[in-house]
Amino acid sequence: MRIVCALAVLALLPATAAAQFPTEVHTGTRVRVWLPEPYMQAEGPARRQLLRGVVESVSRDSMRLAVPRAGALSIPRSSIRRLEVSRGTSRIATAVERAVGGAIGGAITFGLMNDPKRTGGPHYRTDWRAAGVGASWGAGIGAVLGFIAPVEQWRRIRL
Repeated sequence: MRIVCALAVLALLPATAAAQFPTEVHTGTRVRVWLPEPYMQAEGPARRQLLRGVVESVSRDSMRLAVPRAGALSIPRSSIRRLEVSRGTSRIATAVERAVGGAIGGAITFGLMNDPKRTGGPHYRTDWRAAGVGASWGAGIGAVLGFIAPVEQWRRIRL
């Protein structure tokens, strides 16, 4: 009988451990939570409601989230589709992200707009040369804009 009880307790341990929130989610942490939405929305991810707020408390099966201008909400763990923790704002990380995006956009734009036979305005011998110049301009402009206006960085947490 003792062996059966011990095996039953051991069988339940992984289920209770898996039902808890990760250690990164604790009181005072800024999080972004994706919840199911029955209807399509014009903005944001398809059929997902996106909430940002500060964790007030965490229990085994729910999280209490303080949402600005909406108050505190209790969110069951089972309804969370995705959970992300804020890493804060970083000028360097945002500048790098914007530089990469600007380089790609600039390369495509300059490569498509290049006409080697044009007499006025900038023109390059090859489209690859034009794409290289566009990438450098796009990266520079993107890096400056990213450094001036940093955005919040998020890290996904597995539930």
